[in-house]
Amino acid sequence: MFEFLNNTLFFNISLIIKYYLIGPPKPSWDLKFYQIWAMIKSMFENTTMTIEQKQSASFRPDPTPAGVMINEFKINNKYRHEAQVHLNEILKPYEHVLDPEWKNLKDDGINAEWVHIPNDGWEKREIRKTILYFHGGAYYLRNKDSSRNFTCSLAKRTNARVLAISYRLAPQNPFPAALHDAFAAYLYLLNPPKDTGLEPLNPKNIVIAGISAGGGLSLALGLAIRDAGLPSCAGISCWGPWVDLTHSTPSNLDDECADFMPKFKGSNIIQAKSQVLNEYKEKTAALTEKIKKQNLGPKIWHDSFDRPDGVLQFYAPNEGLAIPYVSPMLAESLGNLPPLLLVTGDEERIRDEIIYLAHRSAEPTKYKGPSYNAGKFEKSPFQTPTNTTLEIYDEMPHVFQMMEHPSTTKSYERTSEFIDRVINSPNEPLPPSSYNYISIKGEFNPLKEHHKKVLDWEEIGIVPSVTRNEFNSTSHILTPKLLISIGIISVLAYILY
Repeated sequence: MFEFLNNTLFFNISLIIKYYLIGPPKPSWDLKFYQIWAMIKSMFENTTMTIEQKQSASFRPDPTPAGVMINEFKINNKYRHEAQVHLNEILKPYEHVLDPEWKNLKDDGINAEWVHIPNDGWEKREIRKTILYFHGGAYYLRNKDSSRNFTCSLAKRTNARVLAISYRLAPQNPFPAALHDAFAAYLYLLNPPKDTGLEPLNPKNIVIAGISAGGGLSLALGLAIRDAGLPSCAGISCWGPWVDLTHSTPSNLDDECADFMPKFKGSNIIQAKSQVLNEYKEKTAALTEKIKKQNLGPKIWHDSFDRPDGVLQFYAPNEGLAIPYVSPMLAESLGNLPPLLLVTGDEERIRDEIIYLAHRSAEPTKYKGPSYNAGKFEKSPFQTPTNTTLEIYDEMPHVFQMMEHPSTTKSYERTSEFIDRVINSPNEPLPPSSYNYISIKGEFNPLKEHHKKVLDWEEIGIVPSVTRNEFNSTSHILTPKLLISIGIISVLAYILY
């Protein structure tokens, strides 16, 4: 513990000196913003912690702010059973590349909680504004408890009730376990148990929302609800949604990107060896061998998914990365979805996949997805454009809403306006789809040229041909100026330490 505190103190002193000596990566970042960014970046770069250690650390609960109530409960497995009926049907084309283990439930329900303002009178309202929220964490980290910073803020700023769940995490529970739990939570809202005292919700009173992986899960659930023929929610709001697990868009390899998320180096499996990691690799290798030997169904993956250096993701096997409920950007069609609000930062590592998904949903006949899906959109029954609002915030990294900044305030305001618009005024026409670049001052502008690069990208849905050992980023070149700065920082930090 003492060593940890010493290391943390040294880290923070070094950051402060670097901030004032060299400056932050972007001019609008204050010291606190920079510290949080740097701490998250160091966690992403840490290869000495095991999956189990990272998961445990990510479960630390956020404090509950004053003026917000948390009511914890469990969603009965009855709703998982109902969700499974729908998933069995829509996942039939992909079941030959999936481990059926997700159907074997090992617990007695889904941990969930209602987040709301006390005495809000929600039960008596004609319109019971509700947010179904899914946390981020790359599908293998965090839970509802460690996401209260977001859920409590959403409840206070939108005057809605927020239902947050702890969905099952990979790699212990890979796809479609998370989608299964998300689907069950939606069914719970439509028909809650009578002993809860809750009346069934009108789906048009529900907005599905999530950040990062939770944003990808929100869009996957939207697709699943559409494909299952169930009543749609009022809208879907996503901050930094992870929608392409093939890492195929240009920003994933951009050396100039000032995000805490690392550049893609051939795999996201960079944790230290552990029992969970070993079991996952063995299980995935066995599944891959079974898929390719038994030839139980059509090949639904691109040749670039076959990796000699192993698995790409914790969430799904390589052969399943193009499944639309895994990578929504690669869906055959993104039409006929409820209104979308998609938010990203201009410095975000996964910015381009969010831009491309926004254009595919708003203009489905123009942007039809990966080359290996050619001709599939024309056969899809879902060709009506989806009303889509894309917002790119200047100088902002992935999920910048966790930091204090004028762009965070603006993003919350815009999200609250979107939720009010799609729930409170369902019969009024929505503004047309739009793609917006928002400055630090909150000014709305058209997209810049570098945002449009992905729209002509020919490698959509194709895993980049890099290896995990490749190291060619110009950002790591030790220039004389950087060497001098590092030396000064080290000396000053040592003196102060």
